[in-house]
Amino acid sequence: MNKLALLALAVSLPVLGAQAAETKAAAPAAPAPKQQKLLKVSTLKTAEANREFQANVQLLQAQRQAAIQLNSEIEKETDAAKKKTLKGQLDALMAKLNENNEKMRNAYGFSLDRNYTLEIETAHVYMLVTDEEAAKIEAAQKAAATKK
Repeated sequence: MNKLALLALAVSLPVLGAQAAETKAAAPAAPAPKQQKLLKVSTLKTAEANREFQANVQLLQAQRQAAIQLNSEIEKETDAAKKKTLKGQLDALMAKLNENNEKMRNAYGFSLDRNYTLEIETAHVYMLVTDEEAAKIEAAQKAAATKK
């Protein structure tokens, strides 16, 4: 995918929506979309891994949003020198965004050009307790485990 493809996709979605509405009225009925299913692409085994993944996704989303904003500024800019400076910033940002997106694809099977669902498979619930409370609760848990 070229470096502006992600940006072009994000910027063109509203335009494509309007064009699709116009085309739908004139075109014959399109075939039904193919059935899709969820496919597991990665498992985050620790809470730390989950936090790291979430931080990385937020970074990619922020970079993509910054690229969209820069592209908008370039389109509005009339000064050629400022436009060139902004274009250079956009090129550098897109290079970094594509690099980070590739790292996410390799590490997690994640890419900005796909939709994902995050499913929590294991959750741990913790509470703050005193040492005395902890001893009582742990004793009760051990007693319950031996009864099973």
